[in-house]
Amino acid sequence: MNSFDRRDGGFTLIEAAVALLIATFIFVALGQTIATALRASGERRLEQQASALTAEVAEAVRSMTFEQVALLPSTSDPTRLPGTTFDPGTGAEVIVEDSAAGISAQVTTETFNTVTYTLTRYITWVDDDPLDSKAQDYKRLTVVANWDSGGQARAEELETLIALQQAEAGTSNPTYGAAFDPPFASEFGKEESDVVIGHTITNIGNRDDRFDITVVNDLGWPVSVREAATGTALVDSTGNGIPDTGLLLPSPDAGSTVDIEVVVSIPAGTAFGERSVTIIEATSATDPDSSSSASDRVTSTGAFASVDVDLFLKSGMGLSGVAPVGSPSTVAGENGTTFSWSGVAPESLSAASDGTLELYVTRRGTCAAGTIAFTASVGTIGTGTWASVPSGDIGVSTCDPVLATVVLPIDGALLPAGDTIFVQIDITKVSGGAKAKRGLTVAFDGLSAASNLAFKAVRP
Repeated sequence: MNSFDRRDGGFTLIEAAVALLIATFIFVALGQTIATALRASGERRLEQQASALTAEVAEAVRSMTFEQVALLPSTSDPTRLPGTTFDPGTGAEVIVEDSAAGISAQVTTETFNTVTYTLTRYITWVDDDPLDSKAQDYKRLTVVANWDSGGQARAEELETLIALQQAEAGTSNPTYGAAFDPPFASEFGKEESDVVIGHTITNIGNRDDRFDITVVNDLGWPVSVREAATGTALVDSTGNGIPDTGLLLPSPDAGSTVDIEVVVSIPAGTAFGERSVTIIEATSATDPDSSSSASDRVTSTGAFASVDVDLFLKSGMGLSGVAPVGSPSTVAGENGTTFSWSGVAPESLSAASDGTLELYVTRRGTCAAGTIAFTASVGTIGTGTWASVPSGDIGVSTCDPVLATVVLPIDGALLPAGDTIFVQIDITKVSGGAKAKRGLTVAFDGLSAASNLAFKAVRP
């Protein structure tokens, strides 16, 4: 009679089921871990971009004189937020306001890879010792970057103190550093052409200094740096083998700045839309640990030259390439009203950048504080709507118009010659004040500049 040995048998049904269940748990856990890691990586990239943007703003402000570090009054800056104080987390501080301020706009937007960052600047007075007789010892710069990620609001904040720099500060406390203006630039050019981008380098330390200039292009495109005034390449005045700015005096003394030109050569065969980024770094020859940088983005238009497209909007007129003149013209409507303007394209164009729609809005019939919102759309009759973007809530507190800026993702959109391009505004919100007086007025010229839809394009 044959005997049965368990070692000769296979797995039982229960053993196989248990093993399958364990494997399922392992793969589910692994998938969740990978998904979480990918989301975290994406969030980190967005946070790094926000940090870079706030740092660029801080560098730009630090390149100003102490008197220029201030916000313009609301009559000169339509983006100014209401209020005379701001709390950076240590208690309310008085906002520094000056009609000669170097900060032209308190609130701006930047868009990278379809994510729009709203950058808000605050300049406040700081009293480092409440017991001394001086109540305004420093100025505090606070830069807040806000963006939306996955339907959730995100924010990044940078804060720095700015003191009045004196040339006679004493040898016991020397400072070294440079600042670029602008800290970031974006230009277009066709293949086998040179794109020239200008920068001003300022010595923001309190000692005479020279700054070594180095450049790195992420795609290996040829890059050179020359002095703007003479058009000649920068030379090495320190003998260390690196071209430099030459001697710069401390800011704000005369001789504290030098204008340079970064020349990026677009190689033959580059495709339309191919982009490279050049990092220009200025390093103190006296203190190599002190440096700052600028970033230049160059986009190839292939074999075609890029053109600037500025379509101006004015009440009673179609889209025009000529800026309107005269006193402001307005059109008005209640919540739910739709306005549209159109014009025939004189030539075929292909958008090579996102469009920026700038227009002025204000309440009609009342100057009480309220909130306005609208949706902006752009497209052509033949190709349909290119993009439709909500403005978000716009606060108004006086009868003065407020500049509203909407970034429209139209990069790559086609505008055939003879087709009709249109801009449409749909009012979606008007709140505050007496109900009978709720309304919206949209102004398409006036104040400091004409309202317009602007974007880069190429002739296909």
